[in-house]
Amino acid sequence: MTAGRTNYWGEPNDRPYKVEGPCITRTINAYAVGAAAGTAFAACQLAWYPDPVQTTGRFVRHSSPGLSDTRAIFRTIGRPAFWMSAAGAAFAAAECTAEAARGKSDSWNAAIGGMAGGFVAGAVSKRPGIMVSTALGMGLFMFALDMTSPSSVYEPHQGEVSHKMYGVLPKTHKESEELASLKEKYPKFQNL
Repeated sequence: MTAGRTNYWGEPNDRPYKVEGPCITRTINAYAVGAAAGTAFAACQLAWYPDPVQTTGRFVRHSSPGLSDTRAIFRTIGRPAFWMSAAGAAFAAAECTAEAARGKSDSWNAAIGGMAGGFVAGAVSKRPGIMVSTALGMGLFMFALDMTSPSSVYEPHQGEVSHKMYGVLPKTHKESEELASLKEKYPKFQNL
């Protein structure tokens, strides 16, 4: 389906994308993507609320009212970045470890990785019941996502979507009969 097509950099078109490589590289990649996503989430969260972000406590030196405190800003950015990167790294490490231990690359590995990532994501609540239910839900979701393949298009229609994405338009446009009759009926709008 993608034979002979290249992307912007001249490499073969890699849609749908399958992650491969050593476990440590996959885990570091997932950690970095999670940290970037957490930082973007925190930046949006800080921008959403117009109130200044300040640290409270007994031994905190107070800055001017109406100004944000640097320590509070870094804490607000650091928490989501840490938890999202930890969940991503847990998913990648568990999926890769399951793949190496089982010797297969299938949807069960994604379920195991999803359970690990869901367990870490649920750890934010510090409640075991939430952690287990989040792990089971994320494991089921990742199993279903991996089972249905990376493509979001129902397979019988894959050819039509591929033609829409990569097809070439004809050199000359052929008008429909309806459009030609409308142009004859309204000659004033013929060149639109």
